[in-house]
Amino acid sequence: MKTWIWPVALAMTLASGSAMALDGNGLLSSCQTTIKYSEGDKNVSPFDVGQCTGMVDGVEGTIFVLNDSVSSNMKSCYPSAGTTNIQKARIVVKYLQEHPDQLHLPASMLTVIAYMSAFPCKK
Repeated sequence: MKTWIWPVALAMTLASGSAMALDGNGLLSSCQTTIKYSEGDKNVSPFDVGQCTGMVDGVEGTIFVLNDSVSSNMKSCYPSAGTTNIQKARIVVKYLQEHPDQLHLPASMLTVIAYMSAFPCKK
């Protein structure tokens, strides 16, 4: 039964390389596509929808795991009701549109910054 673990781990490792190469330009485009899809436009790239959804949800999950380990100025304090992937995509798009000078930066880093900006912790 454990024989499937290594191929899956290898596939995830190889796939993570392409996710790591994603910058703010690609993230903005894929998240704009995701928002279009959520508004009823089904004639969009499923790859883009998956790319944005994977990034916004994956980064949020990482933040949940690591939030207690980072300094207070790096924390994000999410609403107790949680957020949907579409809300997260909108947060990221808004941040990227307001900061076009940062679009060359890695997508995962920009997603963290967008969440920190949207959900700052009270001091």
